[in-house]
Amino acid sequence: MESVILVAAQYGQSDVLQTIRNTLPPLAPGMARISVKAAGINPIDARRMTGEFKHSALPQAFGTEFAGVISELPPGTQGWAIGDDVLGSGNGFTHATVIDVPLSNLIRKPKDMRWDVAGSLAGAAQTAMTILDELGEISSLLIHGASGGVGSILIQLAQEREIKVVATASERNQDYLRAMGASATVYGPGLVERLRLIQPQPFDASVDMSGTEEATLASLATVKADGIVATIAGKPVSSPRVQAIWVKRNPKNLQHVVDGLATGQLTWEVSQSFPFSKARDAYAAVLGGHTRGKSVLIFD
Repeated sequence: MESVILVAAQYGQSDVLQTIRNTLPPLAPGMARISVKAAGINPIDARRMTGEFKHSALPQAFGTEFAGVISELPPGTQGWAIGDDVLGSGNGFTHATVIDVPLSNLIRKPKDMRWDVAGSLAGAAQTAMTILDELGEISSLLIHGASGGVGSILIQLAQEREIKVVATASERNQDYLRAMGASATVYGPGLVERLRLIQPQPFDASVDMSGTEEATLASLATVKADGIVATIAGKPVSSPRVQAIWVKRNPKNLQHVVDGLATGQLTWEVSQSFPFSKARDAYAAVLGGHTRGKSVLIFD
């Protein structure tokens, strides 16, 4: 079986992306072969493309999450069948027509869930759950740059735990954040003063999705002295107090979000969908930033 895989042989803007055809080896034990229907694009994918993050040798492939249909299983596999609709985290890359992933990564896709939603869940959902697990017992949380995929679901998951959320984003995303349940304000000059008007008492914790110095300084000024000031932006920070949080894959955490979406207790926004043939356009859009919700590649 062949797979068409998105790769880059050099670092740069989206014009370095190309597709190659690769004959897949025999399926290994413990793995499932998936015909991909949708795969989310995360900022880390675009930043790896430019060379800001160099996690693997060139040429490199992309993508961490997927939704699709099981096309092949090892003999004797229990609990899964060829033709099952699934979603989950990948195994090296997911921006390809066919991928092999560990059986332990698979989550059953709810029947009524759209493919674009299912394919964009795993990364942001597990990151948001990791953040809450790392922050522990808190009652207030400041989120910088909260309108993206992680911030959108983090707001909702925090509210499940009765955590008050104050979130920053651009002017055009203020109503969106409020619809998610956060108290919202714009970033820019006067941010600390605006935050203190919304939350007079110091925050228990903050997490930065944007990686700006403004976000760092605002958190240091408004989070209590023994509170956690965290970032998931993966950028250099100016204070030793800022702690990086990295996603921990946990299928149980992902299942929690999938169940919440299936019952309507949680919502998920896909702001942009691109056919796989337009992957360059998709990556350029993600690299531009200021996205709302998730961006997704759709496969025929």
